[in-house]
Formats: sequence, structure tokens, C-alpha cells
Amino acid sequence: MILYYKLRAFIVTWLLRLLPRQAPIVFKGPDSMLTLAEQAAVLGFTKVILVTDGFLAQSGLLDGVQQALRDHGVDHVVYDGVRPNPSFDQVMEAEALLDREGCEAVIAIGGGSVLDAAKMAALLHTNPGPLRKFDGIQKAKNPPLPILAVPSTAGTGAEITLAAVITDPDTHRKIPVVDTKLIPSYIALDPNLMKGLPPGITASTGMDALTHAIESYLATSSVPSTEVQAKAAVRLIFSYLSRAYQDGDDIEAREAMALAAFYAGAAFDRTSVGYVHGVAHQLGRVCDTPHGTANAMVLPEVLEAYGDNVHVRLAELAMVAGTAVTGESIEQQANGFIEAIRRLRAEMDMPLKPESLDSQAIPEMVAETIKETGALYPVPRYLRRSTITGLFEALLPE
Repeated sequence: MILYYKLRAFIVTWLLRLLPRQAPIVFKGPDSMLTLAEQAAVLGFTKVILVTDGFLAQSGLLDGVQQALRDHGVDHVVYDGVRPNPSFDQVMEAEALLDREGCEAVIAIGGGSVLDAAKMAALLHTNPGPLRKFDGIQKAKNPPLPILAVPSTAGTGAEITLAAVITDPDTHRKIPVVDTKLIPSYIALDPNLMKGLPPGITASTGMDALTHAIESYLATSSVPSTEVQAKAAVRLIFSYLSRAYQDGDDIEAREAMALAAFYAGAAFDRTSVGYVHGVAHQLGRVCDTPHGTANAMVLPEVLEAYGDNVHVRLAELAMVAGTAVTGESIEQQANGFIEAIRRLRAEMDMPLKPESLDSQAIPEMVAETIKETGALYPVPRYLRRSTITGLFEALLPE
């Protein structure tokens, strides 16, 4: 079975590498989303749909970009119905609105859920039919409407990835859509949009980005170009996440974290992830645990479970993160890096257990983790069922 998993992961990751993909144009720095709005006019769009969530729509944080669109002669409509773990219904509502209003492009402003829903609405508009047909890799025939993305959190990397996850409301199954056409054409990494993030969301999304970077670096599909990006993300996160958590108005820290999430997203978009995500997805599905928080609950524990298979790689990340001590062995540096993750998690007062995990749900969660990880992820070591079970049991309430 392990040989089958290795072969499947090899095929999937090499397929992702070979798929043609565009290189987006990226604007960064304070007020870069206003530059993006100006570019919508330069590109010749006369009407766009702005896809976001209810909180951002009511917060006033989007007033500037809406005024910039008006100032440059670009009409727009707003869809603000995206909720966490977006469903087919929200994608179809957004697409119906943009179709009815004759929109020529999609501007997505929000977290991962907003970006995923917006990307899928743009794809659905040019590839009409049931959303279930996109389940899998490279299923769309036609390119989407142009997508301009502005992430409001520094974590998911959805602004640079070729994937979107949409929930089927009938089966409650999360549908992974993997298609290079989903990569936005234009991106703005604007720290001003992230200033209002609460500390808890800053911590959760930051740990999500850290998980992306580490799992990309440990993947057997890792290559020099993705390793540079993953290391850059780890360096930035260990330097700036705590600062962003402590002071949400620290623009330098916010800008650094936005760039870290972007680098981490670019890295794992080509390498995929590992068991941390396999476990975290089950915590999200069964316990409704926010994804970044779920990653943080098991990241150091999974790294320990990998054992000496990852000591050299973790020691390399320890050097980048500044946690390595001169004279330590490779094993000591690797373990020190894992402990530094635990300290960062504790420093941000992150929850260590989900709220509603039931022991009776664990066997099925373990089976789904094995199925997901074996089918998709080029992990450095395949874990035993008993080890995965232990990871879940450690999360049970005391």
C-alpha cells in the first residue's frame, strides 16, 4: 500500500509541476489595493464585481478601493455573502449577480474563503454547469473571468494557489478544485487591510502559513525554487508573527506576514503538503475548528512523529528561523525548532484541543486522514495507523 501511495503522490505532484500556469502581477505595500483598483481601469474593465464577506463589507475597510474604482471610471457591484467554508450556493449567487450585472472581471477581497468562492464564481461563469464537475485536477475547459485578488489575512496563500475548496451543501463534503486557471492574474498584498485583524485570527492564519512553508520544505517533491520560498516564509514568520500578534497596527510586521503567506502559498502550490493538513482537515470537518488553528494543534506533534527522517531538513529550517544553537547536533537543532514552534503557539495563547472531539469519531477521522494523505501528499514518512490515532487521541478533552 505504501508503494501505491508513493507512486500516486509522485504522479500527482509531477502533474502539478507540468501544468502550464501564468505568473501573476503582484503589487505590495500600503494602499496597494488602491493601485489594483486603478489597474482595473488601465486594463479596460468598465464594470467589475467585488466579492467579499459581510464583515469587510460593513467595516469601512473597502471604502477606499470602492472610491478608487469610481474615481477611475470603473462601475462595480458588491457580493458580500461569502461565509467561512463557502458552499456551492454562495458561488452560484455570486456568479448570478456578476452575470446579471454584466461584470467583466472579479475583484476578490478577503480571507481564503472569499478568495476561493470568488475564483470559483469566475470559473463557473465561463464554464457553466454543475459545480461538482470541477472536482479534481484541471477539469475546466475555458479560462475564467479575469481575477484580481487582495488577501485580508496572512495565511492561506489562496491568492497565489491553483486550488479552491467548496462545500457541497447536500453531502457536506469539501470539493477540492485544482486548476491552474484559478491563479489570479493580479494580486495586491496590502498590509493596511490586515491592520484590523484580531490577535486570534492573526495567530491562526500565521500558523497556517508556517505549516504551508514547513510541509512544502519537507515534501519529497520539494525542489530548489520552492525551498527558497519556504525558507523565506519561515524566516519572515519567526521574525514578524509575534510582532503582528502583539500589535495589529505594526505595518512592517503586517507587510512581512503578507509576504510570508504569499511565499508559503507559492511553495506548497507546487509541492503540496502533508499529514498536518490531513489531520487538520478532519478537525475542521468534524469539530469545525478553524483551519490555521487546527494546523497549530498538531504541527509540532506531526514533526516529532516523522522522526529522524526530517531531522536534517528541520535543522536547516532552525538555522533560517534563528533557533539553532552553535555546537548542537542535527537532532538537537531539529528538536529545538519543534520546541520553538510550541513556544510560538503558547506565546499567542492558541487553543491546543478542539472543542467537541468525540472518541467515537476518531476511527473514521483516522481513515479519512490516511485516505487523503496517501492519495495526495508526498510526505517524508508514511505514519502508522496507530500513530495517527494517537495524534487524535491526544486532542480529546481531559
